[in-house]
Amino acid sequence: MLGPRLLIFGGVLLCAWCGWLSGFHTDSAAAVATWCVSVVAVASINLMLSSRERRPEHTDPGVTRAEPWPRPGKGGASSALYGLSPWLVLIALAAAWDGLGIDTGPHRAHLTISALAQAFRPVNAALLLVWMLVGMGYGVARARLPRDMPPQVPAAPQVMAGLLVPLDGRSSVPSLLLPSSRPVGVIFWVAVLLAGIVADQAARRSRGTFATSGDLVRFTTNTLPVRVLLIGSWLFAGYHLFAR
Repeated sequence: MLGPRLLIFGGVLLCAWCGWLSGFHTDSAAAVATWCVSVVAVASINLMLSSRERRPEHTDPGVTRAEPWPRPGKGGASSALYGLSPWLVLIALAAAWDGLGIDTGPHRAHLTISALAQAFRPVNAALLLVWMLVGMGYGVARARLPRDMPPQVPAAPQVMAGLLVPLDGRSSVPSLLLPSSRPVGVIFWVAVLLAGIVADQAARRSRGTFATSGDLVRFTTNTLPVRVLLIGSWLFAGYHLFAR
């Protein structure tokens, strides 16, 4: 287990790194090179956590295993869907906002997270920090995988279908729903981040009724194809936002 001083030092170093990288413009050699360094750093941490995940728990007291989720004996798919509902709502709102932002006309402010990151350097630095923390958080969540996982019921087909339907940005009508104000867009994305933190903290106090962010990762990454899909999506998002 890392000590508090090392965690503070690492946090300060990470914030400084993200602040420095935010000064590079995408499509530049410096942006691509520093993004590659960020990927290698996150991948190294995840490989270290992965090696600890495979150790017997009694040989590595630094690994604290999470409780299984959904909790054994607390219903099937309906219970899991209810426990995931705060995250599903939050993901749906963010996806809808970004989809409408992509559809925005040429003479209106684009409020997608990528456009706002290019317009404001602090937003770019904060987004890079969140992106790297998400990558590290994946490794932490997987490292805390319970030893004895109960059989899980797949999510309801209608839920998976809703997550896999692509947004259609060809219509020009939805863009009227978003304001033409970049500060409003920044406020929305900050609110999404804060809502995620609140959802995670509320789930920790719900005694397993709702899924924490770690439970969400462990629940949705049971199979190798899903893990590959999530890692690939994370890499593509970082490349699109910070490199090219």
